[in-house]
Amino acid sequence: MSKCCGAERCNCTVTAGPGVTVDGNGSPATPYVVSADSATPTPVQAADTPTVDTTVAGTGTAADPHIVSSEVILDPTPPGGGTNLLEAGPDGLYVECADVRTCFSAGDGAAYDSATGEISARVSGDAGNTTVIGGDGGLYTPAASTDLQGTDTTSVDVTVSGTGTTADPYDVSAAVILDPAPPGGGSNLIEEGPDGLYVECADVRGCFSAGDGAAYDPATGEISARLSADAGNTVVFGADGGLYSAGGGGGTPTVVTAGDTTTANNTVSGTGTAGDPYVVTTDVIVDPAPPAGGTNLLQAGPDGLYVECADVRGCFSAGDGAAYDPATGEISARLSADAGNTTVFGADGGLYTPAASTALEAADTPTVDVTVTGTGTAADPYQVAAAVILDPAPPGGGANLLEEGPDGLYVECADVRTCITAGDGAAYTPGTGEVEARLSTDAGNQVAFGTDGGLFVPPDAPLEIGCGLQGDGTAATPLAAFPIAGSQPWTDDWNCDPVANSTLKCDPTSGALWTPPEHSSAAVTLQQNHPLGTPTIGVTGGFVLVDSTAWSEGTYTADSLSACRGISFSTRFTGHVELTWPANAQFDLGYAVQINGGGLAVRQTHSVLANGPARHERYSFGVAQAAVLPPHTGYSVRVYPAVRVTAGTVTFNQWITDTDLIAMTR
Repeated sequence: MSKCCGAERCNCTVTAGPGVTVDGNGSPATPYVVSADSATPTPVQAADTPTVDTTVAGTGTAADPHIVSSEVILDPTPPGGGTNLLEAGPDGLYVECADVRTCFSAGDGAAYDSATGEISARVSGDAGNTTVIGGDGGLYTPAASTDLQGTDTTSVDVTVSGTGTTADPYDVSAAVILDPAPPGGGSNLIEEGPDGLYVECADVRGCFSAGDGAAYDPATGEISARLSADAGNTVVFGADGGLYSAGGGGGTPTVVTAGDTTTANNTVSGTGTAGDPYVVTTDVIVDPAPPAGGTNLLQAGPDGLYVECADVRGCFSAGDGAAYDPATGEISARLSADAGNTTVFGADGGLYTPAASTALEAADTPTVDVTVTGTGTAADPYQVAAAVILDPAPPGGGANLLEEGPDGLYVECADVRTCITAGDGAAYTPGTGEVEARLSTDAGNQVAFGTDGGLFVPPDAPLEIGCGLQGDGTAATPLAAFPIAGSQPWTDDWNCDPVANSTLKCDPTSGALWTPPEHSSAAVTLQQNHPLGTPTIGVTGGFVLVDSTAWSEGTYTADSLSACRGISFSTRFTGHVELTWPANAQFDLGYAVQINGGGLAVRQTHSVLANGPARHERYSFGVAQAAVLPPHTGYSVRVYPAVRVTAGTVTFNQWITDTDLIAMTR
């Protein structure tokens, strides 16, 4: 090596490695010059965040430096499910009226033009609607007429005429209803004349007739005794108009008795002699309890029979909408005392209802607050106003960027800038909206800002290789992940903690990344011979347990397979039964299933229904239960042999249950 310092050329060999350049031949005139290859770029990668997309361009050389640019990410499907109103244009982010207007729609009674943003009231096109848009642009409903109907009763007929206007007011009249066919089957004695109701003597006289020994003239109402025309009758009318019989001297005296009818009561007094003649008197019978059950209006006074207005007036009463004074017989309309009734008696004594006002209420929607003021009169018309509702607490939990000013709704840059934050490797100023790269302050960081404002790493920056990576960062051996297949199975202590228990592991010995198996499964088969003996069971009425101490059970907890994954879990129970039964026995077999300690529910699996001969048989049948479980969730299924005997008996010689459990991570 001493020759290398002499005048001759050195015979030492110097070879350039990756990233190193060797010049010269080792002579004093052209010595070896070893330099780092500054042309070898340092790899630079872009790290995105949910709100900023960072891009790295260039090769990292002086001629083609790395260019790091960032672009704000606009969510194409916001969490609320709608369209993102925020847009990016050549001059920056913006939200315009046209974007916001599509967020609103019109509900009942409102119209909305999404092209102009105009909100207006919507008038119904239904037939009969009287609401229109007035000359001043407000909602207008002309004064509505009041509907008035007459309500009849069994004794009064109410009639309503007119239209209820000032020129044609409502005219309410009432007429007493006379029954054309009274319940007793006769004719109604009450009549109606131009001056009111009446009952006259001529009407009442037809109610009477003459029986034996009496004569009655319905035309005059005269009642008199009727003499028999039989031969030998000695009774005549005396000079005073009374009944007179001279009698046969020494013969049998004439006998006179009184004969009553339903309408006349005859009385005979005297002995029939000239000095004490028979006196026959007749009284009209007034029914104290008429057949229809009411009070008899016919009365007998000292001067004869009579019916007066006071008697008749008690037959009537007032129904809905009518008032009646039985003392005077006056019938009138009755006004309701309910609150809000506008019907009164007019100056002419008729019913009068002033023009009704229209009721108008505001109906809000989640996005529009509608307010109604005014009373609806011409002097104070209704005023309907609508204001857009801004959500003070949006569903996402942040502040509402939409604001309302004197000229309308708006979203400004200052509002949007607070929505963005800087992640690793980036710096962000909300006041100006400027996004820039952020340099780490960790010791040994070689990244700096160059004179042109770009990111700059000096040559020969040391590069440390951490666990899970391989290569030295050069073009020949770039940094790359170092994965291998994992062999450690899932364990109970993995609780999905992303730092301590991530499924991606780094082996400190080999430096490789690995993951445990993607899926795990478990299966087991159990068999149980139920401790039955040979019980014989008679008629049960319903299902009963054959063995209440059954231990056949399918149970699993998701932690047994994966604390990070749910599992699909299924269990099947297959029964093998040997039975003996006499002729004409009928029964049903099944399993009583209990899930997670809940109530028992019998699943019927086999039946013997026909009235047949005695038999000795074996049967196999099964029931199954499956579930999808989230992590850290247990699930238990138990079954019990069950039977329902409806006729005869059945003897169990054997009952074996095979239990199959299968569980697999999802």
